[in-house]
Amino acid sequence: MNKRTLTLVTLLLWGTLLLGFWLSGRIVAYLHPQFHILVACAGAALLLLAPAWWWATRETAEGCSDCGCHHGHDEEPRSAMSAGAVFAFAVLLLPVSAATLWSPSQFGEAAVINRGIVSSISQLPAAGPPTPAGLEDAPLLGDGEIIPDVEDWPEGQEEGVEFYTRGPDGAIQLETIDLLFAAEEPGLRDEFDNQRVSVVGQYVPPRDGGTNFDLVRMMMVCCAADARPIGVAVETAHAPDVPRMGWIRVTGTARFVEEGGLRQPRLTAEKIEEVPAPRETVLY
Repeated sequence: MNKRTLTLVTLLLWGTLLLGFWLSGRIVAYLHPQFHILVACAGAALLLLAPAWWWATRETAEGCSDCGCHHGHDEEPRSAMSAGAVFAFAVLLLPVSAATLWSPSQFGEAAVINRGIVSSISQLPAAGPPTPAGLEDAPLLGDGEIIPDVEDWPEGQEEGVEFYTRGPDGAIQLETIDLLFAAEEPGLRDEFDNQRVSVVGQYVPPRDGGTNFDLVRMMMVCCAADARPIGVAVETAHAPDVPRMGWIRVTGTARFVEEGGLRQPRLTAEKIEEVPAPRETVLY
């Protein structure tokens, strides 16, 4: 196999893998949704480029094939490649092929522990408060557009936690990130404190031999490299009999405690059940 053929294989493989990740939905574990279409376009472009490149580098003179080396037409073309060229193509092909075949498309327990479970919203990157100049640059209201007053709230429509969906058992359906935000926002904290809530996440077993554990969801800003585990501590008398990093739904009472000057959410479990992984395993 000469250099020209390996280049074609590289283009086809990379294009197929990128499109495959997009079509199969595995890409949700690696990139923010706003970049998904770019990956699809890149995969399609590589697949279109491969035959075009092959045609453009076809034999240009009788008896002279493009073998990747430089020689005159009177010289015998070399078919063998150097070890360096083979190594270069191996670097391009083998890692991405191995990752495609054996990667689990989700973070394992070791990655969660090594990155550290975020239990306070202050530990996440956050934008600074708006500057006066930024407020002045805000767009003007359109014709007939007004900012509704609190007194104009529709009669009979409840505020607060009623904005959130309730399950068949009446528990408020939340994400781990909702509880972290509520811990820092007094209004939300008052709404959720001592309320019955239901949260889906992955089970991270206790490391001290106790029964309490962490319920986590990975949160991604851009890509898998910046993903952080968002966790809520769950208090229970009996540890659940589920696989490590398995998906569970915890229904119980939400509380907010202060530790080290930071408010952190807690769940006192009433019911723990194993559930299928959600369609989107990562929060954005």
